[in-house]
Order: sequence, then structure tokens, then C-alpha cells
Amino acid sequence: MLDERLSLVAAMYQPCEWGADVGTDHAYLPRHLLYTGVCQKMIAADVSESALANARATLTRARMTDRVVFRLADGLDALDRPCGCVSITGMGGDTMAALLRRGADRLQGAVLVLSAHTELHMVRRAIMDIGYHFVREELCRAAGRFYVCWRAEPGHVTLTDDECSYGSLLWQTASPLLQPYAAWRLKVATRRLSGLLAAAQPDEAAIAAVSQEVAFYRIRSEVQGC
Repeated sequence: MLDERLSLVAAMYQPCEWGADVGTDHAYLPRHLLYTGVCQKMIAADVSESALANARATLTRARMTDRVVFRLADGLDALDRPCGCVSITGMGGDTMAALLRRGADRLQGAVLVLSAHTELHMVRRAIMDIGYHFVREELCRAAGRFYVCWRAEPGHVTLTDDECSYGSLLWQTASPLLQPYAAWRLKVATRRLSGLLAAAQPDEAAIAAVSQEVAFYRIRSEVQGC
């Protein structure tokens, strides 16, 4: 079974002949997508030899290796054929953003399903920069941690600085997780602001940026809590 994060990623997947999971690790997502028929065949890719060995073991046990191409590759270099949908999860936003920019020409119009652990604003800017836009942006919580998952499709849409920082479609959902997510982000930002204000040489630019973050999440926490 998939956890809540991978379940949401799977629900966002575009049914297709060929799908690709970049950073596949144990290949639980490809196994699920092949089993449910969302994808007929898949590329399971990872930059780590040990991770790819885990993926091969998972799909061997599931008797699915005849439907999978295993690729030891860095990011989107794994895409050696057109794919209808490409998932990238389980990495920091800075790494994901760099990967997207570097390999954008390999996507060939594939739908993207993404979930980054950190630096979400960097992913949002990268998506805009490569000529894609978000059509879904949703929250989940797995193992006590919040995750944002996206589905992105070709077509440029300009995001404001605030939309890059905090999301746009996310706040239009009716998710019951929005209020606890906003409260958690408010707590983290407030703690960071306290540290900045206590510094011997305060960084005024950083203080201003984090103060804006505190204000945003305070309002969202109050609104979502009503």
C-alpha cells in the first residue's frame, strides 16, 4: 500500500502508455500505477545504484519487470522516450528546480506530478520558467509531516511573488488540512523571526521577508479556522 503522499501523487497521475518515476527509490509508485493500469509501462529511474537495486527487487517480486525500463540516470536524463506523465518526488525543492530547468527539453509535453520536501517556492518558479503551469496543488500529511503535491501541464502562467512563495491553487481547495498547515507554517516562521531579531547584527532584508511570511500565515490560519 502507498502512504498518503504517494497515494495523492498516484491520484494526480495522467493515464498513459509510458510513465516515468524519477527518483523512484523502492518503486512503490510504479508498482501501484502498473498494477492499477494507470500506466501500461514505466521508466523507473534513480541516480543511486542502491536505490535502483531496491526498485528492481520490488518490481521483480511483483513480476512486473517486463513492463519496466530501469534507468540509472541523473534527473530527466532518464527520459529516453516520450512519456505521458512524469513524477518527481522525495527530494528538496532546490534539487528539483535545477533538475526541471536542466532537463525541460526532454519532457516533450509530459504531464508532471511533483512533491518536494523543502523550498517549494523554487519549484513553483521553475515550473513557470519552463513554460508549465499548475492545474492542481493539494495538501496531504504522511508520517506526521505536511506535503504539497502538484500536477503541472504545458502552458505558461505568470505567478506573483506571493503565489510562488505560498501557493495559489492550494488556498482554493477545501482541504481540512489547510488550517493545521497554516498554523504549523506560522509557528515555524515565528520561531525563525525570533531568531533573526535576536541576532547581534540583524539582517533587515531577512527580517522583512520572514515578517511577511508570519503575516500571511497568521491571516490564513485565522481565516481557515473560522
